[in-house]
Amino acid sequence: MIAILRFLSGYIIFKISGSRPGTLINELLRRGIKVWGIRGNSGEICARVSCSDYPIVQQITRGGSRRVHIIKKRGVPFILHKNRKRKGLIVGAALFLAIFKALSLFVWTVDICEFQTISQTSARDILRRVGIYEGVRGDFESLKRMQTTALIEFGNLSWITINADGSRGEVGATEKQMVETSDNAPRNIKASADGQVVRADAYSGTAVVAQGDAVRKGDLLISGVVESMSGSAHFERADGVVLAQTRYHERIEIPNEITTAVPVQQPQKRYSARLFGVLIPLTITQNNTSDKLKPEKPMLLFRSEDQVRFRGDRASASLLTEKIYDYKTEKRSINSEKAEKLFTERKLLKELFCYNNKEITECSISVLQDGSAYRYEIEYNCIEDIAKGERILLSD
Repeated sequence: MIAILRFLSGYIIFKISGSRPGTLINELLRRGIKVWGIRGNSGEICARVSCSDYPIVQQITRGGSRRVHIIKKRGVPFILHKNRKRKGLIVGAALFLAIFKALSLFVWTVDICEFQTISQTSARDILRRVGIYEGVRGDFESLKRMQTTALIEFGNLSWITINADGSRGEVGATEKQMVETSDNAPRNIKASADGQVVRADAYSGTAVVAQGDAVRKGDLLISGVVESMSGSAHFERADGVVLAQTRYHERIEIPNEITTAVPVQQPQKRYSARLFGVLIPLTITQNNTSDKLKPEKPMLLFRSEDQVRFRGDRASASLLTEKIYDYKTEKRSINSEKAEKLFTERKLLKELFCYNNKEITECSISVLQDGSAYRYEIEYNCIEDIAKGERILLSD
């Protein structure tokens, strides 16, 4: 930084010759003149001093046995003086500084923290809607006023903040966390589904159901109100396992005829570059996408965007790739064998996502075919833990 400041203000490299040249350096330092780059060789000393202090060097050596010679003049003042007649260079430098200053007023990169439940693409789309994106004017005081809007748009954030570091913006946020009930808070255990109790184990609290009892959803299973030997009652955090036999009904329909999209040719690729927030087409086609997306010629459009990185940091440039597919729709009939295969796939997916915490003990399937679809009726008998905690609200 010091070297840059010295170059901007200008400095002179000079040589001292004659008798005892070192005394001149000592005299300059005694007067508080900053001298650097001192080097001696064969009775001569070379040093550097700012151009504003060089007249003092000349004043001290005037009339003495020492001689001072200028070796080089360096710095912005001397460059400007040397090129004072080259107006184009001065105008170009002025334009460069003006453009540099104008560019510094905008945000060219926006770094967004990682979310657990929101993808980076979705986060950038939300921020773009509220006005935070590459190329926006970098008045972050006004952008901070958009924080409330962004907080509402995201919906699941506890806070969001925007910081600025030159032309680089940073968006930090924290997602809302589910606050669990305190371990010491009293609660009851109630049924989460209809069923017949197979086993009831109360770890704390008082069990109010036994094996063989039929319960409905919301019925009390384990009470958090415990009565002591003396007859007084107190509240506890009820806990335990209540296994029950439950029954569920599902319906899956497979239509007799489905409509599918069939590509008719290889996809057409189109590339664009996003530079400082401006979209620049790189591929020139005879017809643009809006002309092609007509009802009589259906199209499928897929977009992907690859961000350019420089030394691990995001740059304000990215490459967009669009794949455009021509397709036609075809209607296909579904026979019983194909319908059975589709039904099996959907049944497995439903069991994977909806019955992963249940033990299926029996499964019965019935199928009915009419003029429009195959209808599969499924009856599940399961064993599951239907215990569900519910906090006891205490009044004053």
